[in-house]
Amino acid sequence: MNDKLRLLVGIIAIGSIWGMLECILGSIHLTGPLADFPMGALLGGFVGIGLMVLTRRYFGVPGMQFAMAAVAGVLRAWAPIGTCVVCSALAIVAEGLVFEIIYKSKIFDLYEGRSGSQAAALGVAALIPLGIVSGYVVYVTGYMFTQIATPIVTTGIFTPADFMSVLPLILGRGLFACVFGAVSVPLAAMAPLPKFDIYKVGAKPYLGAATIITAVCWIVVLALFLPRLL
Repeated sequence: MNDKLRLLVGIIAIGSIWGMLECILGSIHLTGPLADFPMGALLGGFVGIGLMVLTRRYFGVPGMQFAMAAVAGVLRAWAPIGTCVVCSALAIVAEGLVFEIIYKSKIFDLYEGRSGSQAAALGVAALIPLGIVSGYVVYVTGYMFTQIATPIVTTGIFTPADFMSVLPLILGRGLFACVFGAVSVPLAAMAPLPKFDIYKVGAKPYLGAATIITAVCWIVVLALFLPRLL
């Protein structure tokens, strides 16, 4: 198994984990004082960014996070869980794209490689602002994209007035994403990474493990939404 194929298999497995978490957490309906809790900000600012930072540190491959987001978006679109399936799937993909744009700069270099992670070496004091900026920009941009793309995809019509009416809500919820990003980025940037090299693991064990992980994620999501279709 060549390195590109190993990377592709990893993208599918990790993207499936991301999509499964989106479906599980996105299906939670909070009540009482937490009824208005911005679950989307948690998913984008903590779960999504956390996974993207971890994988950028470990693999150091630009474009991988967008590919993971595409896989997660497909899984999210495949499962009719929640009130807006299309917009949730589009938001995940958009978040992956925005992450790639932000973390393209060497200032945000997270790849540990042999020389160590440049960002992690700066310490928590530098990572918290990075998380705040990442959380806000990734979430808000993704949210705005869905408000433009979803009506175009579903009805073929985009109404600027509708977009402007929801813009204050988007910008306001972005503050929650700031908080989640301020936690997720330092944690993901400084968490211990696996010591083994996926490019040196035997092809059969690696492919077998990745296949099992991917299958479990899709089966779990299927088990979640299948009763709703019956």
